[in-house]
Amino acid sequence: MKQTDKTNKTNLILKEIKKALSGISKRKTKKLVNEIAKANEVNVIGHGRSWHAGKSFAMRLTHLGLDVGRLGKKPGKTSNKDLTLIISGSGESKDILKLVKSVKKGKIVCITMTGSDDSSIAKKADLVIEIKARRSKQPLRSLFEQSALIYLDSIVMLLMEKMNISEKEMWKRHD
Repeated sequence: MKQTDKTNKTNLILKEIKKALSGISKRKTKKLVNEIAKANEVNVIGHGRSWHAGKSFAMRLTHLGLDVGRLGKKPGKTSNKDLTLIISGSGESKDILKLVKSVKKGKIVCITMTGSDDSSIAKKADLVIEIKARRSKQPLRSLFEQSALIYLDSIVMLLMEKMNISEKEMWKRHD
C-alpha cells in the first residue's frame, strides 16, 4: 500500500467522524453532562466495540472521581439516583433492550447513545444521543464506534470544566 493510499483512507475516516459528530445536539450534550455530574453512580452498558468505547469512558469517569457501577451487559444494584448509559449502534440489541426495560422499572435515568433515534432502545430512553453514522465507506459500524469514543472523550472534557477538575487531579486517580 502506498503512503498516499493510507493518508487518503485516514483522511476519509476523519472526515466521516467530523460529519457524524457535527449532527449531535448541543442541548442534549449539555443535558448529558448535567445528568452524569449529578448521578450517584454511572453504569455503562454496551456490546462489542461499542462496549470498548464505553469502557474507556467509564475509566475516565473514575479518573474524574465519579462512581462507576458495574460495567458490561447489565448493572448491579442501582438506585433511582443512578444513571445508565447504553451505547448501541443499532439500538436494537435484544439483550440490551431487555436491560432498558428493567432499568426503567427501577426509575433510573436511562441515556442511550445510538445510531438511530427511532430504534427500540431509543424509544425507551430518557435521553437519546444520536450519532448519525449510517453511511460510511468503513466496514460494519466502525464509524459509530469511533465517533462514540471521540464524543465521550469530549464529554470528559466538559465534565472537567463543570466540576473544576484538572488533569493533574485526574492523574492522581490514574492506575
